[in-house]
Amino acid sequence: MAEHFLYIHTHGPEVPHRAATPFYLATAAALMEYDVTMVFNMTGTALVRKGVAESIYAQEGGAPLRTFLDQAVEAGVKLMVCAPSLPLNNMTKEDLIPEVSEIIGGAYVNEMAAESKAVFTF
Repeated sequence: MAEHFLYIHTHGPEVPHRAATPFYLATAAALMEYDVTMVFNMTGTALVRKGVAESIYAQEGGAPLRTFLDQAVEAGVKLMVCAPSLPLNNMTKEDLIPEVSEIIGGAYVNEMAAESKAVFTF
């Protein structure tokens, strides 16, 4: 079984220059055959709201965030959302893109972190 990397994404559309790097690094780790999960928490959850990633650009003239998100999913990165962050962003499960595989709680995030080779926060 591959070792696990966990990426916790806490920043959302309000700081677009911080949006792409976690996807880029998670994709690279998945292509290196690590088991990779991205957890969206706090305002980071808004990045996986339907239609948002298509309108976020980390830099002027760059690709939309959706490009990086699609590459991550294609490489095998699992996307999860921390349940308490949904109401924080005025969202429900129905607002999430279909690529989000699970809505999880804090205990699950802590278990994943404890079992991971590395934990990255953005």
